[in-house]
Amino acid sequence: MSNKVSNEKILKIVDTFDECAMMYFDGTTDELYENTDITNYNVEKPHTNFFECLLKVVGYFLDGDELKLDEEKVAEQIKEKLDNLKQYIEENGVNSEEVRRAFLLLDIKGFKNVNFPLDLITPDAIAIICAELVKYATSKDKINLLDFNFGVGNLAFTIVNHLEKDVHLVGFDNHSLMASVATMKANMMNTTLDMYHEDALDFLPAEIDCVVSDLASYDYQNDLYHSPLYEKGVRYFPYLAIEHYLELKGDLRYIYLIDKDFFSQKGSELFREVLREKGTILSLIALPESFFLDNSCTKSILILDNNPSLEHASTEVFILPPLSEQGLFLNVMNKIQEHLKK
Repeated sequence: MSNKVSNEKILKIVDTFDECAMMYFDGTTDELYENTDITNYNVEKPHTNFFECLLKVVGYFLDGDELKLDEEKVAEQIKEKLDNLKQYIEENGVNSEEVRRAFLLLDIKGFKNVNFPLDLITPDAIAIICAELVKYATSKDKINLLDFNFGVGNLAFTIVNHLEKDVHLVGFDNHSLMASVATMKANMMNTTLDMYHEDALDFLPAEIDCVVSDLASYDYQNDLYHSPLYEKGVRYFPYLAIEHYLELKGDLRYIYLIDKDFFSQKGSELFREVLREKGTILSLIALPESFFLDNSCTKSILILDNNPSLEHASTEVFILPPLSEQGLFLNVMNKIQEHLKK
């Protein structure tokens, strides 16, 4: 895929879908006015948020889904704007990276609307590094890539757009709205995605070649869940998720974004025992502090495989310099590539 992008096309997509989603939003809002000098207010219908309105207008754009609004005039105005965008795209073309970047901006607006923290979206710079690591980690031309903490998919979609490979995405997310938004974006990008609204620890998919995930840090509670770590009282989700997915069949590489306190969580010694029994830490990559607004929120990349530690295996620690030090940055990336190809 060509990574050349047009800002004009990106803004055209953003502006059109943003305007149409807001028109749909306004069309599904009851305006209540009290005839007093004190009160004049709007009351939103409880089911309506920006993402849901965006899903509706994209549904019309892609599949001609009906726009159910009280005012037919507003629905026709939305349809006209979306039809004009479709004609613009047919005449000028658009690639999947332009679509991804456009919908990233719409995601940010949607997150603010539903009060989701923006750090749930993996930044582009980190996602591009992960794409390079996937490239180093597997030599296959066609890969099945799993992200079990998919969210709105910026990590996975960025990887797809920066790999010269045929990628089949598999995603899990336990939030129905995020799963719907991710599916909508995949359809807009013409990207193959099997998306499941599921608990990440519910089951194991078959035929996965590589796992990439930005691990959410929280304590996992599920009375129906059973695993060796869980039975021993470990509740830290990243430990449980890594344990779970080490059970995938075949020779796999795992690329995980982890918090700086990852190895100091309760149950860390038990977790290390699981790693020694079921997998190998290949690399730990410290990301530049400049990637993060707050130094306390810095992350690293943990690269594993699912073969138990062998004599020839060695764990390497790399510290990535800031992107402003381009020569040093590329030198470290080359060293990581050499290490992973051993």
